[in-house]
Amino acid sequence: MEKPSRKEREYRARREEILKAAERVFAEKGFHSSTVAEIAKEAEFAIGTLYQFFQNKEELYYTMMIEKFDLLYSTLRTEVNKSKKCVEKLKLLVEAMFSFVEENVDFFKIFSMELNVLKPSMENKLREQLILKHFAYIKLMSDVIKEGMREGIFKKGNPDDYSSTLSGIMNIFSFNWILNQQKDALKAKANFIINLFLHGVCQQG
Repeated sequence: MEKPSRKEREYRARREEILKAAERVFAEKGFHSSTVAEIAKEAEFAIGTLYQFFQNKEELYYTMMIEKFDLLYSTLRTEVNKSKKCVEKLKLLVEAMFSFVEENVDFFKIFSMELNVLKPSMENKLREQLILKHFAYIKLMSDVIKEGMREGIFKKGNPDDYSSTLSGIMNIFSFNWILNQQKDALKAKANFIINLFLHGVCQQG
């Protein structure tokens, strides 16, 4: 593979700095209250420099979110593929998700509170891409659950409902962990959540 030129490396580095700065600003102030000027200041670039990379605040927001979702999906996929057992796959998925939240707190703040910042009726290809990325993450869980159903490990039912339920539980735990600024590792809750998801809270029998 041909090594990127210095100019290309500098371009990528600047773009990455802008996206990181945007993530921090959006997480702190929200999409609507943030300005391009604030993001430029956080990145320590002139406003004109930002416009060399992104046309507007909306493109910057969606690009940042899409690339984070790509990273999240590839991380979860890698972890799921480490096991052939469905229950273990779910546990690895939950652990990987919680580790990702711990390492990307600003992203999760935006994800949990700012996902629908623009009107659903707005024609926006980047917005459509973001929605597809989110559903790919849900589908990954659904595929594991479908596999468990075929093997007779999980009850027959709607795998999308199951995966949405598991995702909702993870989101609540993540949100509370961030909101309360807890010091204990979020990942340590993975076993509890998997047991709760698989067995519920009722006594057996």
